Amino acid sequence: MALYRTEGIVLKTRNLGEADRIVTFYSPDRGKARAVARGARRPRSRFVSSTQMFAHADFLVFSGKSLDNISQVEVKTSFPRLHDDLVKLAFASYAAELLDAMAEEGGGADGGDEGSAEVFGLLLSYLHALSAARDPEMTTRAFEIKLASILGYRPVLESCARCGAADAGGEVGFDPGAGGLVCTRCMAAQGGAAVRLSRGAVEVLKKLLALDFDRVSRLGASPGLRAEMERAMRVHLDFRLGRKLQSLGFLAAVRVAPGQGQGEGPQVPGGGLHECARQGQGGAEHADRLGEGGHNP
Repeated sequence: MALYRTEGIVLKTRNLGEADRIVTFYSPDRGKARAVARGARRPRSRFVSSTQMFAHADFLVFSGKSLDNISQVEVKTSFPRLHDDLVKLAFASYAAELLDAMAEEGGGADGGDEGSAEVFGLLLSYLHALSAARDPEMTTRAFEIKLASILGYRPVLESCARCGAADAGGEVGFDPGAGGLVCTRCMAAQGGAAVRLSRGAVEVLKKLLALDFDRVSRLGASPGLRAEMERAMRVHLDFRLGRKLQSLGFLAAVRVAPGQGQGEGPQVPGGGLHECARQGQGGAEHADRLGEGGHNP
């Protein structure tokens, strides 16, 4: 069996048998990959911390016929602030599922290795930024549009995506089928397929695409603009995915929790991730998927 080393960030885990765990991680040189961590669910396993969600690590892996096997892991960072803050945890879990859904196994854009390093760098920068972010929502909105752009799905924001008109009018629409903005004339012709988007929301989306993560939290955006941008990016991504991401239910639940604002979110209490996730939409199913890959405590 061939042995290879690669850097990676854990996107998700899934139980295998009685003690093993399948780890899906994203690598700068291999894109999305899967490998088995033997015995990872045993309490004293050396893989316990290294197979947590979002763990950034160096992997030593044996190539297998059907699944590769992890031999050694050296953790660089586990992003503890994401695991201790329920809101940031929910946003990070959504971002990880989004990348897992958009990237084919074995590569970045459309299954090829081109762009894998750029996607990896984006994910790593996002997790660091989210850990320190006072505005996790805007940080994640920036991740969405940057990721879509790297993978070849950059939304058209400069002109009408259908007729090419440079001046699309004061209020425009966002048409997922067209891949971006549509003018009022094209929006009317489509019979309501587009969601409405103000010029202010368009300008903020452009800034999210252009700015580094450390400057995103400084952008001021009203609740109305935030809602517009979220709707536009949601229809844009869902159209390409063809399905709704499961983590969105958990994210929606924690965002409406009492006391949740744009700054630090509620802290994970003694019951940990499993107990908190059970209180959100989807109950224990979210805890299994997002925290322990299906293992109930």
